[in-house]
Amino acid sequence: MECNTEKPKVFAPKILIAIPTYEGKNYCLDAFLDNVQKIDYPASRLRIVVADNSMSNENAKYINKKYGIQVLWRDYSGYTVFAKMADSHNALRKFFLEETDCEYMLHLESDIFPPSNVLWELLWCRKPVVNALYNIFDASHRTPCIHLQDKKHEHWRSYSFAYGIENFWHWFIKGKLQPTYIAGIGCCLLHRKIMEKFNFRNNAAEPIPPDTWFAKDLQEAGVQNYVHTGVICFHHNREEWGRHFEYVQYLKSE
Repeated sequence: MECNTEKPKVFAPKILIAIPTYEGKNYCLDAFLDNVQKIDYPASRLRIVVADNSMSNENAKYINKKYGIQVLWRDYSGYTVFAKMADSHNALRKFFLEETDCEYMLHLESDIFPPSNVLWELLWCRKPVVNALYNIFDASHRTPCIHLQDKKHEHWRSYSFAYGIENFWHWFIKGKLQPTYIAGIGCCLLHRKIMEKFNFRNNAAEPIPPDTWFAKDLQEAGVQNYVHTGVICFHHNREEWGRHFEYVQYLKSE
């Protein structure tokens, strides 16, 4: 009797890696795209597209020429920051729904560096929307990008409260899947059925980021948002607050 030495076939759904960016993130562009190329997933099941919302199309042409990646661009003159962000996210959503047959979209901000196994880990969660974990800000102000939904008495359910976990993150981040109100959309795996139902919106009368509106829309529709606290990304942001310039050498990895 001969043993079967063939490797078992693994089902790998098609995934679009959708990347919003602008020229201000070029300080880490090479390292970021190198990290994307190192993501462990069958190349035949992946697509990559960038939505560049820079002031001109020069940065979009630069990315396309240097890296051979398809780049979307439009003129955002006169747009507010949040309106530009929302429209850029929606350009990626439209491309995903209309130009691909992918089952999932990984919305990946261009200064977020996920681990190489990010797609397998987030797929394992079997949730229609699930985030990897990353921090916002730097140094002494660094904090997990997570807000939890407040558990309220039934008489107060008409009000929506969320709170951060800045000073007590250790009880929540246990290396497992956790329900959350918001975890950003910097590294967020979204099933097609979620993208068909929800877009990224902006409200000039209430200027809050598109990821906050997205979390609010999920919550109001009864769709649970999740974060995998065992999938930790490096956030290569440039906020200056809290650095001790004169006392210690500042390192991004510290």
